[in-house]
Amino acid sequence: MYVCRTCAVPLHCFGRADSLKVTLMAETVSRSAVGSVFSMPDRKHLAILLAVLSLTAVRVVSQQNFAEQLESTDLAGLKMRAENGDALAQFRLGYLYEQGIGVPRDYRQAAELYRAAAVQGHSTAANNLAVLYDHGLGVKKDLRNAIEWYRVSAERGDSTGQCNLASVYFSGRGIPRDYNAAMKWFRAAAEHGLPAAQNNLAYMYYNGIAVSIDYSQAARWTRSAAEQGYALAETDLGYLFEQGKGVPLDYTAAYMWYTLGDSGGDPRARARMKSLFSLMLNKQRTEARARAAAWVPAAASRHADAQQSVVAVQH
Repeated sequence: MYVCRTCAVPLHCFGRADSLKVTLMAETVSRSAVGSVFSMPDRKHLAILLAVLSLTAVRVVSQQNFAEQLESTDLAGLKMRAENGDALAQFRLGYLYEQGIGVPRDYRQAAELYRAAAVQGHSTAANNLAVLYDHGLGVKKDLRNAIEWYRVSAERGDSTGQCNLASVYFSGRGIPRDYNAAMKWFRAAAEHGLPAAQNNLAYMYYNGIAVSIDYSQAARWTRSAAEQGYALAETDLGYLFEQGKGVPLDYTAAYMWYTLGDSGGDPRARARMKSLFSLMLNKQRTEARARAAAWVPAAASRHADAQQSVVAVQH
């Protein structure tokens, strides 16, 4: 099982693993940039958030289950394989040191192990190493190095690295702002199925950044993220239904998605529900709640133990 984390900056990006709720997927765990917010015009769209994501996930595991699997790892065997140059073992051991699972937390050791795996082509290790440089954990804070490792990760096809690199281009943090490059890398990650990237791509279509305003495309990508249980996208999709932008005007559908966004922890959703409440009939609200209660995210329908929750932290 891979474990990778990342951080970046645009519409949404990540911060500390221990300060945010995380989404974990099997095969890869990465901190990554994510999430746009176009439903609230007065809301800042730059945020930092942490997500744990999968590049080639075969199944999704909860954070608790994942931690339990790591805790049962043969640490001595893992260290031996890492010392013998096994990139996957180096990556896994690096994550254990970064998180302090089974060993004392040691960011310096984590950085060294991630680097050893990254130079052998491990894309998620490159992404995680970038995060450590981005935050100055175990290494001297160095945005230039962070960007280069995000780029390495992205070019090797890691969706989290792609999303993080897009975030850097979007914000112009450490490099010239380039919305076209941001669009390119958000799209690459979105096409790999990364919900954070899908929602960021939707944000760009909604606001006409690097492309003409296209509410249909905004709705398409927002729905893709929402249907995976991504709370920010659930709220945004509700807003599109409330406004009839890119989708038919439908207060019942809007209220349903707001309900899901609220359940997922997006604080914007509750305010939108209150705003919409007086415009709906009681039977519409009842139907919306029933739909929300019966809703099963696409990821969860394939993987019963899936958990999806993300929290944005404003700059």
